[in-house]
Amino acid sequence: MDVVIAGAGIAGLSAALFLHSRGLRARVFEAVSEIRELGVGINIQPHAIRELGRIDLFDSVLQAGNSCLKWAMFNKFGQPIWQEPRGIAAGHEWPQVSIHRGRLQGILLNAVKERLGADAVVTGHRATGFVQGGISK
Repeated sequence: MDVVIAGAGIAGLSAALFLHSRGLRARVFEAVSEIRELGVGINIQPHAIRELGRIDLFDSVLQAGNSCLKWAMFNKFGQPIWQEPRGIAAGHEWPQVSIHRGRLQGILLNAVKERLGADAVVTGHRATGFVQGGISK
């Protein structure tokens, strides 16, 4: 069975990798003609890091990001107001990782292309007008 995924963002690429890990072939259709690593920093919670580990991306994500030990707030003078432990320091089995959103997308995109093949991601094409056996134009 082939699964069609609309969008090569973090969710679409992750879905393709998880489907592949279950023996299903997926093709990802992305409207933009070139996928670039754009965005800002995000935090990946321990439960999501665990899931990325299930598709063998833990080391890649950890290497590209930073494992968080605590979350803290400071006043305008730099004095601590409040803090709490995060990830492993908070008792989780997996870390919380801060990473650039675009870099995470790049890691996922590279993994999709390596595991599913270069043709698994189709750019410059909106995932509309699908018919059984192919794509209508």
